[in-house]
Amino acid sequence: MSPGLGRLDVLVLLLYCATLGAIGWWAARAKAKTTDDYFLAGRSIPWMVTTASFLATCISALTFVGTPAEGYGADFRYMFSNVGDIAAALFVAGVLLPFYQRHKVTSIYEAVERKMGRTTRLACSGYFILSRTLASTVRIVAIAKVLEVVSGGALAFPLCVVATVGAILLYTTAGGGRAIAWTDLMQFCLLIGGAIVALFYIAAHVPGGFPAIVDAGRRAVRPDGSVYNKFNFLELLKPANLGLFALLAVWGFFNSSAAYGTDQDMVQRLLACNDERKARWSLALSGLVSIPISGLFLFIGVSLYAYSRAHPELIAGMTDNDHVFPRFILTAMPHGLRGLLLAAVASAAMGSSDSALASLATAFTVDFYKPYWGAGKSEAELVKSSKRFFVGFGALFVVFALLMRDLDNLLWLAFRMVAYTYGPLLGATLVATLTNWKVDGRKVLGLMLSCTALTFTLAMTAKWRVDHHVASSFWTQLHATYWRLYVVFGALAVPAGCWILRES
Repeated sequence: MSPGLGRLDVLVLLLYCATLGAIGWWAARAKAKTTDDYFLAGRSIPWMVTTASFLATCISALTFVGTPAEGYGADFRYMFSNVGDIAAALFVAGVLLPFYQRHKVTSIYEAVERKMGRTTRLACSGYFILSRTLASTVRIVAIAKVLEVVSGGALAFPLCVVATVGAILLYTTAGGGRAIAWTDLMQFCLLIGGAIVALFYIAAHVPGGFPAIVDAGRRAVRPDGSVYNKFNFLELLKPANLGLFALLAVWGFFNSSAAYGTDQDMVQRLLACNDERKARWSLALSGLVSIPISGLFLFIGVSLYAYSRAHPELIAGMTDNDHVFPRFILTAMPHGLRGLLLAAVASAAMGSSDSALASLATAFTVDFYKPYWGAGKSEAELVKSSKRFFVGFGALFVVFALLMRDLDNLLWLAFRMVAYTYGPLLGATLVATLTNWKVDGRKVLGLMLSCTALTFTLAMTAKWRVDHHVASSFWTQLHATYWRLYVVFGALAVPAGCWILRES
């Protein structure tokens, strides 16, 4: 099989891009008269489309590239964070989402202001903008790496970054929230369909098919020669591992509660739904569906492990597990299917990045620009400014992605980036949602910044000690495993500090 892209692959990709453009053109025909129309499609999106859009936002190129890499190089342990995901989805659907819906907000941080003041609102919005910009840039890096590898180096990494962001801007800037919701529906179907096609194609080329894949996963060999079972879920339920299982479940709950309930990127999909009650069901359903989706991509990784044992040329010279799935697409899949899989990877990146751009533009427009520089401007003028902010954040994505080119292990890197900000953001939101405490906004901001500074300092210290081989077991475990507690710490420390500092 020749590497690189053939004419049939290019045709598939052009058809994919043309479909995106057509949906964006169709969505742009409904002229947005207000920022609510532009960002939330006038709250007119059907609930099934909302569900697909929300899932497309959750599933990114990190899932398509990083999760198979996790299944290939490790095991199914990553799935145990989904135990917390389900609980988080139910919590947000029952508590946080109704809070935002009652206040009829465009930016969820408007609701925070109504309970805790403008300073807290700006702090939460600023935290979101910082964490979402960095985390979404990692997704852009992931898709650009895939494009670079699958094209056989014909497309340079910088060109891949610019092309990806440019394509997203073409349909999002014109159509706003309506275009994003409907393109997300198409992209969700494409990425799940592409993953299933890839799985069956891999199985067809592993001697013995699916039974052989399962057998290889049960008798996997680590680099040090030890044998382990990639599917052994019960391993984490042994007494010696219950602490790790509890950590993954607790981290999954707090991390997903922050993502689903305090991240404008996620909540914006749900606020655009035309039925508030069904929007809550969409969120609960998404939490359940995340388990089989994670299992699908992890099993692709195990299948690639089995394939590599029969075809060792796949991994010859490979130094980064993130490359295993792109390599397979590039060297083993036939033309046509190669283009389909590349379109699926692109849809995974675009389905999360387009909503990220929309939410960043929403937060900046509604929380910062409108109250200050845009005070007194008409809604039509604000919509025009919002489109400029789309382009501005797209340019930031390009710059940051080029700076992050050499970063590896993208799946966990994305989680680590938000570990310092998600906790304080969730903590402040919980205070606004669940209490009637009166706390000065500057004190809340101070608590949030203190938590971020402390956890970031701990993380950098642990990394330095590990890199320089002077780490004790505490610092090694903190760097490898217990960094997940940063989110939990921030989510609990900010409410505790607010309780102490509340006005009587």
